Amino acid sequence: MKGRIVKIISSSYFVEADGRSFCCTARKTVKNELKLVVGDIVEFSDDEKVIEKVCERKNSLIRPYVANVDICAIVIALKPAPDFMLVDKIIVNCLEQCIEPVIVVNKCDLDKIDMSDYVGFKIFYISALTGDGVAEFKNYLGNKTVCLAGQSAVGKSSLINAMLGQSVMETGEFSKKIERGKNTTRQTSLIKCDDFYIIDTCGFSLLNVIDIPPENLRLYYDEFLKYSENCRFTVCTHTDEPDCAVKERVGKEISKKRYDRYVAIFNELSENRRKKYD
Repeated sequence: MKGRIVKIISSSYFVEADGRSFCCTARKTVKNELKLVVGDIVEFSDDEKVIEKVCERKNSLIRPYVANVDICAIVIALKPAPDFMLVDKIIVNCLEQCIEPVIVVNKCDLDKIDMSDYVGFKIFYISALTGDGVAEFKNYLGNKTVCLAGQSAVGKSSLINAMLGQSVMETGEFSKKIERGKNTTRQTSLIKCDDFYIIDTCGFSLLNVIDIPPENLRLYYDEFLKYSENCRFTVCTHTDEPDCAVKERVGKEISKKRYDRYVAIFNELSENRRKKYD
C-alpha cells in the first residue's frame, strides 16, 4: 500500500492511507538510507505494517524536518517580538526548496506589525483569538500541504485550532517575564483540515540557511533582481563591489533593514564556507 507519514513517535510511523491510519515500523535498510520524516510518501506492507520504500521527495526542510510541502506559513506576532532574521532565513530555505513562503501576522487584535520590509510577499493579517482573517487564509490553502513555522508562542497551535473549529492542539501562555512562550508542540504532525493538510512544528528561535554558495544568496531576493542588471559586475554579491546598482537603491526602493540582514546572512554563509574548506 502507499500512504503518507502523518506522525512519528520514536520508531513508530503513523501512516494515512485510503482514509485509514496504520501504525508501522520501517525496514532497517530504509532507515539507513535516509531519515524518515513527516510528509514522506511511503510504500508499506498491509499485513506486516512495515515501510518498504520511501517515494522520491519533491522537497524537504531540515529544521523543521518535513517533506513534500507546498506552502510554508511563517507565523509572527507582536509578542514575542518578531525575529525577522529568522523570517528571512526561512524564506531563503523555502525558495531553495521550491516551497512558497507566505507570512502570517497573528494576534492582530492587539496591534499590527510594520511589514513594509516584505513588499511583494503574500501576507495574511489574522487573529486566531477572534477569527479575523482565518477564513481568507484557509481559502488560500486549498488542496495544498502547508507547514507552519516560527517562534514559540506566536500562536501556531491556536491558529490550527481556529482553522479546525475545535481545540485539538495544546496552547501555551506567553511569559511576560522572559518575553517568550512555552513550546507546547512537542512533535511534528500532519493534520487534515478540509481539503488541505497542516504540518505543525515545534517552535524554534535559531535556524541556519541551507548550505548554498554565498554568491548565490542574491538570487533569493526578488527586490534585488530588477536593479542587479545595472551592476558593474555580472556576478555581483551586492556587498563590497563598486558601482553596485542594488546598494544604490538601499533605503529607497529596497528596505535597509532587510538588506542589512541579507549582508549578515551572506557573511554567515561565507564564514561557514571558510570553515568547511580550511
